[in-house]
Amino acid sequence: MNRYLDKGHKLFLDNYYMSPVLAQYLLDRQTKVVGTVRPMPRNFPHELATARIEKGESKFVAAHTGMLAVKYRALQDKSNKKRKIVHMLTTDHSNRCVDTGKKTKDGTPVIKPHRITHYNRYMGGVDVVDQQLESVLAIRRSFKWYKNKIFFRFVLQSALGAHKLCQRGGSKKDFLVFLHDCVTAMISKAPRLTTIPSPGLDSVARLTGREHFPTKREYEGKGRKRSSKKKECRVCQARGVKTSKGFLVETTWVCKACPSVHGLCLDRGCFRDYHVMFDYTK
Repeated sequence: MNRYLDKGHKLFLDNYYMSPVLAQYLLDRQTKVVGTVRPMPRNFPHELATARIEKGESKFVAAHTGMLAVKYRALQDKSNKKRKIVHMLTTDHSNRCVDTGKKTKDGTPVIKPHRITHYNRYMGGVDVVDQQLESVLAIRRSFKWYKNKIFFRFVLQSALGAHKLCQRGGSKKDFLVFLHDCVTAMISKAPRLTTIPSPGLDSVARLTGREHFPTKREYEGKGRKRSSKKKECRVCQARGVKTSKGFLVETTWVCKACPSVHGLCLDRGCFRDYHVMFDYTK
């Protein structure tokens, strides 16, 4: 924030960063601040933190330094009937409440402190991103889990941005399907999986997707350089199956949805086994 201080900007923070000390410092640097805060004695007025309030009620405590503390209880509780209470600090708002334009089931208008509606307006984008990433969270604890957390956060954030761009281009895939397609594409193109693959691990794409249909292989080339329509069956080759004369089994059927486009027999069930079995060599 160094280059933005002393210019009259406004900063929005969540309760991980917010504190009265920080709010006072930013106020002295001509930067107003709005944010939620944890109701700890060093962060929030004790008399306000311990005050009991009813649903839809709010209370304020103002300091002579220009700081305002507010406690608000929402009309709807959390799951398991837990109270939903918000604690906030601000150096930019007065102690007034506004009509949000929303109503409860019984028609009661929803009234909130102005600072909370202002906070929701500008912090809503950050909260929505967190909610979208939370549903596909890939972070796991390890010996250096804090490094993994930063890395995977960057990866998921980049993937979410790419998904938004695809939606602007007309894509209707949800984020989970988009991630699945990205992972499948990257794994199926990995060198270890597209060169001479180990049994059952030649491609992830063959086990996913809905576009795997048998297709007749067309001739390649023209004239004398025209190649045969037949290809060696990948499953028969992996299983060691040969013709009565000792040759490799050939077929004219392929799957164009698979990156390798291997030949796959239909009469022997190779096409089905290749797209269903993880280890099709057995």
